[in-house]
Amino acid sequence: MASEKNKRRGTEEKGKAASAEIRQGSAATGRRSLWLSSVGIVVLAVLLGIWGTWSTGSASRPKQTEATVWAAGGIQSLLQENVTCAPQAGGDGSGALGLCGTTRRANNCARFVLDGAVPAEHVEELRLMLSWLIAEAWGGGAGPPSVVDLHSETISYKEQFVNLTELMNFKSLKFTQKQVEAYTRVRETLRVRLAQLFGLDAEQLQHDMTFFSHINGSKTAQTVHDEYWHSHIDTEQYGTFAYTSLLYLNTQDEDFHGGEFVFEAPEPRAVEPRGGRVVAFSSDAENPHK
Repeated sequence: MASEKNKRRGTEEKGKAASAEIRQGSAATGRRSLWLSSVGIVVLAVLLGIWGTWSTGSASRPKQTEATVWAAGGIQSLLQENVTCAPQAGGDGSGALGLCGTTRRANNCARFVLDGAVPAEHVEELRLMLSWLIAEAWGGGAGPPSVVDLHSETISYKEQFVNLTELMNFKSLKFTQKQVEAYTRVRETLRVRLAQLFGLDAEQLQHDMTFFSHINGSKTAQTVHDEYWHSHIDTEQYGTFAYTSLLYLNTQDEDFHGGEFVFEAPEPRAVEPRGGRVVAFSSDAENPHK
């Protein structure tokens, strides 16, 4: 999320109007996995559901099970691990400034996992919506990952992004009121919950980027950008994030196999995907992940 004074363009077309309806309102094998993510300054990034379709036994998918499992099955209470903040803010450096730098200056960087923060009916509504959009885009991207960004009006289609609003107009599609309500409520819930976790004022947090990711592990990576299993740091990849939150929309070993989220430092720690599970963390080099 971004502070009021430090909003950043999450994508090249960030800030363009989304469709009227929506504005109102590790490697893996198996079937499908979904998630929502958002990144921010008190910039918050929200990743909404990983939804993937993965074929069992794909030899090209490296396993991530060597990491110690930190979060498995259903967890009854908040999991928290404090980490030492990176010495210098990465990306454009905004993570060390103003409200965005509150956590870093106090060396309160951390990572969290919690279940049940988002109503199950909203998780299911978003899962169905993402599945519907990918199907309407003729299966989405050519490689494993497909991305839907409602605010930049883009969706993956083969080797490129196309305008989502134009696609929906072409196919006479509209978002339902239930979809709009689920999306807006989940986005706000994640913002408030992240503020509570890091001791911040939720009103000062703004979403820098929010997108859905769908991963189909039965597809072959066409470019390096399709190789979703590589380690990365969010401030380096996106530039402006201070905090990242991720919401899974479906469950490992029920809907797909593999696909653990792995924090890589100071030692590999894995989070098993589970519908409704939220993973939240400070976005800089203290939390490299894949």
